Amino acid sequence: MNPLQGLLFLLTVGISFIVVLYGAWVKMKYCRPGFLTAITGSEVARMVLDKMGMFHVSVTPVECPDEAVSSSASEGLFISRKIYDGRDIPSLVRAARGAFLKGQLSNLIFWTHLKKKVTFAAQVTVVLGWICFLAGMLIRNAGFLVTPGLGAFAVVLLLSFYDLSFELDAEDRTSRLMKEARCLEPHEWMCFQRLNRAAALEGLACLALMPWNLVSGVLRRNRHGI
Repeated sequence: MNPLQGLLFLLTVGISFIVVLYGAWVKMKYCRPGFLTAITGSEVARMVLDKMGMFHVSVTPVECPDEAVSSSASEGLFISRKIYDGRDIPSLVRAARGAFLKGQLSNLIFWTHLKKKVTFAAQVTVVLGWICFLAGMLIRNAGFLVTPGLGAFAVVLLLSFYDLSFELDAEDRTSRLMKEARCLEPHEWMCFQRLNRAAALEGLACLALMPWNLVSGVLRRNRHGI
């Protein structure tokens, strides 16, 4: 790997791993086991929707994990039962972000399906990128594969940066809404804000997390005999 390739590797995979470490540090520090708030995810989602003038949108729990916060019908917001009843800070963050997304996008179903397709394409690109990169590094006379591997990393990370502005806007506005509502104690709001910021940056962690998520998903399915 020449110096230019090394620099590109640090600017792509290095950034991704830094975000992973930051997210892990935030969760370790602010996700306190057994700590519960006075409000639930359903109340947070309702409050955010009302603040955005979406009084007609109902908040409904669903049992299927595939119909989580991001899933929605035109007349309502559907969130998983765990988040709907959840009193932990991560559940409140996901409920607030899901409600904000519903308030921002008129056709959330379309955008949800589109994002799933984009995420799948990014996963394939990242996996192919790692295959090319590792093959170029480990196989003799295959060094030319390092460049397309790093190119794949760069494309995915640029797309993540493009989406970052919306994610940071969602983080800023939902955190401000929660602060103005005064439904959390000061230390609870601080935890909410930190976890909300970590959630906004998760897209940049894709180069490090996607291969791990795919491998762990396969191992989980094999362990359950699926």
